[in-house]
Amino acid sequence: MSRRPSRRWLLVHGLVVGVLLAVLALLVATSDPADGANIGAGLVGLPLLALGLPWSLVVLVDPYRFDDLSGAARWVVYVGPAVLNVLLHALVVELVARRRR
Repeated sequence: MSRRPSRRWLLVHGLVVGVLLAVLALLVATSDPADGANIGAGLVGLPLLALGLPWSLVVLVDPYRFDDLSGAARWVVYVGPAVLNVLLHALVVELVARRRR
């Protein structure tokens, strides 16, 4: 089996997470907190939580645990696991490629 399919999956994985992060950032930046709940950001954030499993399970089990965090720390807790999974995916792909050489 060649290395290309796993690298393609890594590219797709990274692109999906990157696009979702960009859309989430855009929705949060353009919304006014006085308008109430940002349903669009919530809908974009859910797949990011799923892409961050198992690391985002803590947020899914008890999301109110992180209400005391600042805005930047909350971003790290909510979307950081999805980015971590992309980085771990890249690490695994690289290690498998080195082992095959």
